[in-house]
Amino acid sequence: MPLSGGDGFCLEIRKIWSEGGWPCFSLDGRSLVFTGLMEQSHNRLFMMTLDGCAQPRALTPPHINAKRPAWLSTGNELAFNRDQSGIWTLNLETDHIAPFLPDESSDGWSFFHPCAYPCERAVAVVAIRETVQGREGVLYKLAPGTIQPRMQLTSFPEVCAGRPGVNPDGETVVFAGNAGRFAQGANQLWVVRSNERPRRLEPGEPHLAHGRGPRWSPDGKWIACVSTRPDPNPSEKTVRAIWIISADGCQTFRLTDHSFNPLHVAWAPNQKHLACGGFGCGLGLLDLPAMFHATPETGRKEKGGVHDAR
Repeated sequence: MPLSGGDGFCLEIRKIWSEGGWPCFSLDGRSLVFTGLMEQSHNRLFMMTLDGCAQPRALTPPHINAKRPAWLSTGNELAFNRDQSGIWTLNLETDHIAPFLPDESSDGWSFFHPCAYPCERAVAVVAIRETVQGREGVLYKLAPGTIQPRMQLTSFPEVCAGRPGVNPDGETVVFAGNAGRFAQGANQLWVVRSNERPRRLEPGEPHLAHGRGPRWSPDGKWIACVSTRPDPNPSEKTVRAIWIISADGCQTFRLTDHSFNPLHVAWAPNQKHLACGGFGCGLGLLDLPAMFHATPETGRKEKGGVHDAR
């Protein structure tokens, strides 16, 4: 049912697990990896199938603090944050856990929020460090085994970058950020390409373009995020709804009300569903209206996924 007062839909979020955040679909769409035990000192990665027949199973041991998973294009590896500092990988076939960049030199930066690049073993991350002037955030591309294993994508103070999402074209990155300052609760959506300066995706007043945790649709036409808009003074405590923005920033659609209040979203590979999660709300799934599905001209074929599993 459309929302009153603007373009939007009042979609139901079906809760599928009691707690969890940073959901990430498997490449075939049949499983969901997420961060569990979010209120404890050590988080763990869990995986659940989406046929409704099994409870989630832990992927990482209890002595490792693991969160923010990203399914790499290799198909058998997850990248994740370990101990709130570096990016590590988990091989799902061998259970082997190792640093993503074995020769990584942090230079005072801690890497967060990996998001996989398509067709290559690489991730976009946000590097964060604390200074006497406050927090700084810069985007990098990490690509082990290449000539340039660490490629800087943004600079501070031009923009203080937050969580990134990689376009299926492998060239464009959308991210949450703020010009010249750290203000996570009031971030907007920005986009950047290699060797180009970052720019805001949406024009206008920042609070009317608020967005966090952006993720690109598999066909590259849409960006899903959570947003506090139109709250005039958004903060970490402001409740959020799920929004979808067109890739050019010209169209915006609110999908949900604020009752679930998620912080993280993920597209199903078949582009018919979103997963969402966050602190205190649990994990949920919602079915997307047909206008957001991949269109025939994209040439993409559905492979399994949530819709086929039920």
